[in-house]
Order: sequence, then structure tokens, then C-alpha cells
Amino acid sequence: MSKNWLEIDQINNFPKGVRSVYVNGRRVKRQDVEIERSCHEVSKSNYDISNIPEHINYLPRKQAAEYLGLSESTLTRYHVNGKLNWITRRNRTPIYKRETLDNFIKKNKGKLLS
Repeated sequence: MSKNWLEIDQINNFPKGVRSVYVNGRRVKRQDVEIERSCHEVSKSNYDISNIPEHINYLPRKQAAEYLGLSESTLTRYHVNGKLNWITRRNRTPIYKRETLDNFIKKNKGKLLS
């Protein structure tokens, strides 16, 4: 979690078409704010992984593995083999885009073991 979470949490809306804003002299990207909010919400709540609300677009590695019904090591192996991509951030846990996970489920529906 970012040590400046409170500052990032104060950014309510990005104007339409704007990808980043300055907060205390630092550029903050829209995607970074969305990732932080999604990860914070998923990690602090007791959501059933199979019924995650639609507004959560990013999942940390542990929750992504539960969402797919796989182990974290299998998830990493799929990334190494090029079957599944994650978003990397410096010194942070890999983050998976929910859209990518849903596409992976549809593509490999018969192959995944539940």
C-alpha cells in the first residue's frame, strides 16, 4: 500500500480525457489511483471472490489466483509462458486486470480445473 494513500484517496475525479494530475508536486496517473483503490477495497473487505462488484477492475495476485481457482505459482507460470499478463509496478505485488482474467476464463473454460 502506498504511504501516500490519504493523498491519493483525496483525488475524487479526473476530468474527462485527463490521464494524470499533480498532487504535492508529483504526477499521479489515473490507472495508479484506480489500482490503489481496487486493491485497498479488495484487501480490506470480505468479498466472495466469485462475486466481486463490477467497479473493481484490478486484483492483486492472491485474489486473482482465487478468482481463477488456481494457485499463485500456477498464475506466475502462466505469465512466464505468455498465457496471462500482469501489470508490474516497482517493488509491488503484480496486479491483474479483471478484464484479462475474464478473457482467460472464457478462452480456457474447459481446461481449468475448479
